[in-house]
Amino acid sequence: MIIMDKKRTTNKPPFWKQSKVLVSVVGLALFFTLYMVSQKFTSADMQVNAEHLLYSKVQQGPLTISVSGNGVLVPENIQWLAARVSGRVEQVVIKAGTKVMLGDVIAVLSNPELEQRAEETRWDYEALIAQVEALNVELESSLLQQKSQVLHAQFAYESADLQLTAETQLIASNTGVVSEINFKKTQMNVSQLKRSWQIQQQLYEKFALNMKAKIKAKNAELNKLAKVLQRAESRVAALSITAPMNGIVQESDLKSGQQIAIGGLVAKIADPKSLFAELQLSELNIGEVSLGQTAVIDTRNGTVAGEVIRIDPNVNNGNVQVDIKILQTLPKNARPDLSITGKINVSELENTLYVQRPAFVRANVSSSLYRLDDEGYARKVTVQLGQGSVNQIQVLSGLQAGDEIVLSDTSNWQTHNTVLLN
Repeated sequence: MIIMDKKRTTNKPPFWKQSKVLVSVVGLALFFTLYMVSQKFTSADMQVNAEHLLYSKVQQGPLTISVSGNGVLVPENIQWLAARVSGRVEQVVIKAGTKVMLGDVIAVLSNPELEQRAEETRWDYEALIAQVEALNVELESSLLQQKSQVLHAQFAYESADLQLTAETQLIASNTGVVSEINFKKTQMNVSQLKRSWQIQQQLYEKFALNMKAKIKAKNAELNKLAKVLQRAESRVAALSITAPMNGIVQESDLKSGQQIAIGGLVAKIADPKSLFAELQLSELNIGEVSLGQTAVIDTRNGTVAGEVIRIDPNVNNGNVQVDIKILQTLPKNARPDLSITGKINVSELENTLYVQRPAFVRANVSSSLYRLDDEGYARKVTVQLGQGSVNQIQVLSGLQAGDEIVLSDTSNWQTHNTVLLN
């Protein structure tokens, strides 16, 4: 009889019993996780999304303290063009925004009355020139006649004087050829002719002086009329309004057909090479600003160095105007009235703790900031802040180099000492 071995069969527990064990294990793990998370959550006063926040680390080193403001570029050399004469706009040659050179015509006016007056004055001037020329010819002719009379009197005197000399010799020789009576008559005639010659010389000199006076008076009248004509022609020339300098036309509202009165503004021309910056700074920061401090001007197309040259003594709407001289070549986009931003360096701290400036934090105060720890919490700490710059602020106490703080606005957190950063 042969006895055969039978295969043993193991009795496996039912599937539902195995599932219970698995569920128990998973349940315990989930419970532990939930417990740990709940413990972490319950230890924080509130929770925020960490991705929506900005952070900064405390650093140590030199810190430049600066104040900033907005402003515009202003030309140092500006000229307003005013109409020197009244007239109607015939043509607008150059409009606002155009570059002009000295003497370029900007607009042309018309005024028939001025043109007619200048033409009539020109006729009067030309007629007076003819009168002066005729007077010169007349006076020169009269002067020549007067000179001829002087020469005639001189000739008569010299002839008589020769006769007197001869008769004097005959009288001395007692020849009897010349009687005493004729000799006396010759002496009297010589004396008379000499006197006549002297009178003619005086008349000639007086006539010459009179001639010069008449010509001078007539020339003065001519010069006066020439100035009147020059003034009339300059008024006509002023109908063409020209640029008094090289620059850019900033403003010009002229329109064809428009009537312009004397003194009416025509255009504003600025020299783009003579720009400086006008910054508006808060009156709270102006106490730190002084003349000669360095500055950086941002034209949004580059930055240039500058220097404070003027501080307005007046406050306007809470701001004080500060003028900055440009020390470098401005970018190509620089032009008058361009909006800019500027920073003025008011002091230098050699070695100090500093951090990026959190939102709504003022300088030289004690403030509550949120410092990050290794466990993902932001914990409120009291920090003594010092001097503040545009983007950084000095840390006097409460933080150390390497500490990381929340830069974003935490005004809604101030009732919570601990915030969980998810």
